Order: sequence, then C-alpha cells, then structure tokens
Amino acid sequence: MNRKTIPIIVCLLFTFSVVNIVFGMQQSVLMDYQKKLKTLGYYSGEPHGKLDEATIAAIKACQKACGIKETGKMDGKTCAAIDKAVKEKEQPMKEKGQ
Repeated sequence: MNRKTIPIIVCLLFTFSVVNIVFGMQQSVLMDYQKKLKTLGYYSGEPHGKLDEATIAAIKACQKACGIKETGKMDGKTCAAIDKAVKEKEQPMKEKGQ
C-alpha cells in the first residue's frame, strides 16, 4: 500500500460505518412506527424495520384517517399524527386503570 491509498481506505471504512449506523437507526425508528401502526390497527404484520408494501399501505391508511395527504412516506407530519393517535388511544386505558 502506498501513502495515497491509506487515507482513501480509511475514508471508505468510515463512510461505510456511518452508513450502517444511520441505516440501523432508520430501521429501529421504522420498527417503532410499525409497532405504533399495529397498536392503531393499521398494520398487522410483525414489526421488522423494513419499508415493505404492507407498511406503506398501513402508513397510507393512517394518513387517510388523520386527514393527511396519502404519500406512504414517514414524514414529520405523519410521525406526529401517529404519535398523537397512539397517545390518545393509550390515555383512556390509563384512566381506566386508576
């Protein structure tokens, strides 16, 4: 190896590591939202963190129910609507338990 290839290899390894970390975080976040969509009754599969057809259909169904443009994408507005719906669903359960 010469002196020019070492920085390139280090840069590639760093980039690959960052991509894996970010992708892993995205999978984790998507899995959390699949669980939330399941709680709301829009998703029936097992949460796995992959954006498949069933997940996109669940996102669109939730967006439609929340009055959001049906894009099938997990944007900020969709995440906020899902979080709010889950919170509202869980609130009566907490009140019954008191």
